[in-house]
This record gives sequence, C-alpha cells and structure tokens, in this order.
Amino acid sequence: MGSWTIRPVSLSRETVIGALVLGGILLGVMILSMFFGAVDLGPRAVWSGDHVARTILLQIRLPRVLLAALVGAILAGAGATFQTMLRNPLADPFILGVSGGAACGAAIASAFRLARYPGVVPAFAFAGACLAIAVVLALSRRHGTSDPVRLLLAGLVLNAFFSALILLALALTAGSDLTSALRWMMGSLAGAVWTDVRLLSIAFVVSFALLVTVAGDLRMLDFGEDDARSRGVPLERVRLTAFLAASLATGAAVAVSGIIGFVGLLVPHAIRLVLPRDYRLLLPLSVLGGATLLVASDTLARVMVAPAELPIGAVTAFLGVPFFLILLRRS
Repeated sequence: MGSWTIRPVSLSRETVIGALVLGGILLGVMILSMFFGAVDLGPRAVWSGDHVARTILLQIRLPRVLLAALVGAILAGAGATFQTMLRNPLADPFILGVSGGAACGAAIASAFRLARYPGVVPAFAFAGACLAIAVVLALSRRHGTSDPVRLLLAGLVLNAFFSALILLALALTAGSDLTSALRWMMGSLAGAVWTDVRLLSIAFVVSFALLVTVAGDLRMLDFGEDDARSRGVPLERVRLTAFLAASLATGAAVAVSGIIGFVGLLVPHAIRLVLPRDYRLLLPLSVLGGATLLVASDTLARVMVAPAELPIGAVTAFLGVPFFLILLRRS
C-alpha cells in the first residue's frame, strides 16, 4: 500500500492558493510562449486559417512548450526529491552524476561523428545517464544499504571523471560536429518534436507515480533517520525507489534538452520559503514551479536575440543565481 494513503495530507488554505496561482501562471506563460518567437504570431492569424501560422503553432511551438514544461517539472521534482532524501539543501538532479553521464554520452557520440544521425545523441546521453546512476548506486552501498553521504560523494567524484572524459571527447570532435555538441551541452529545446513529448510524458508519469507511493515515508526523513526507522519506515526501499525514479526521469529529460541547471536547486527552495515543507506537498508544487520557470526561460531564450537563440542553460543561470542569492539571504 502506498504511503500517500497511509499518511493523508492536510491541505492548508495557503497551499491550495499557491497551487492555483502556480497553475494559473503556468497556463498563462505557456499560452504566451506559443505566440512569441522569431516570428510573432497573433491569435487572429491562427484562427483565420493561415496555414503557415497554424503549422508554426502546432508543429513547432506547441511541442516545444510542452517539452519545456515536462523538462522543468522533472528537474524541479527531482531536486525536491534529492534534497529531501539526502537531507541536503544543495542537492539537485545534477549533483549525483546524472548530468555528467548524459553529457559524456553525448560528447562520445559527437567524437565518433554520430551526432549527424537523428536520435543518436539523445540515445547516447540517456545511456550515459543510466550508467552514471548504476555506478553511483553501486559505490554508495555499504553493508547492503545505501549511505546518503557516500551517494553524494560518489556523484561528485563521478562528475569530475565525466568532465575529464568530456574534454577528451570534445578535443577529438571534428569542427563540424563541435558546435552542435556544445549547443546541446548548454541546453536547448530547438527541434522539439512530438515523439520527444510523448516519450518524456511517459517518463514523467511513471516517475511521479513512483514518488507518490513513497512520499509519506520520504517525508519522515525530515525528522531524522532514527525517528523514521522507529516509525517503521523501510528506509532502504524508500531511498532506492526515490533515487531511481528521480534519476531515470532526469536522465530522460537531459537526453532531450541538454544541461539545464538551477531549476532543481532553485524551485524547491522558493517553494519552501512560502509554503509547508511537507514533501507530499513540495513535490507537486515544485513540479508546477519548475514547469513555469523553464517555459518562461525558453521563451526568453527565443525572443531576446531573435532570430538567434540563447542557450537556455545560460538563461536559467542568469535568472537563478541572483534569485537564489536573495533567497539565501532571506532564509
């Protein structure tokens, strides 16, 4: 039986209002994002039957907006999960080696001149993320159980190792493939297609469903491991489920978007400042906040220097760093 039903959530008025506000902002940002870009589209052009406008809207803008929302939701949800699981406010989806493994896979594909074939870079990136997850999980286990400190250290060391491999692979990458490899590593949702949306939707739903089943038990870690054990929480099963669900979904998101930082770190912190810290509430609110942040960031990346595009990872960093410093000072 899932922990969600064993320990029911008490929804405060502030939580309900916060969820409605975040949902409304997300919907508004998604609608605006569909009409702005290198070519601004007005509602009149779309509804008048303009074939070009409808094609841009439905085949280019809409899948990109949905993909941005999914990537942001996964990164923020994973950040909330890792921070709760590791009891470390600086934990995010990339600190455990997932991003390093994905970037390493993409760099290797580029070094072997495979980036020119559709779908190869995301496949290599996801494979690299899965390898990183397996290695980190193996290194973190001690006496048959996973140690949060070892998990964190293994991720940091593995990221350093992957960074060395990435530099080596980029040094061997031909000039024609180097630009696309660097663009992927800086984060980009250009070229989003409906296939990406469908596959990432499956990853998000499966991951979110698994996290919901352990949400009540994961919340108990806020009171300490000893207290959680005394209440009958199966810590090893809970940690393993949360780690795999969040990491695999992050790997899928990174595979289609590249490296996009600060979403998983910033959004859960912002939510905790104004709403209850209960993980069962933090998870869905972080999902909404992450989706909103990334859709807004992707829109800015498309319009600030149109018709060129900024790396979306740079936009989230520019937005995230000062905001996080403000949050840090206020908290």
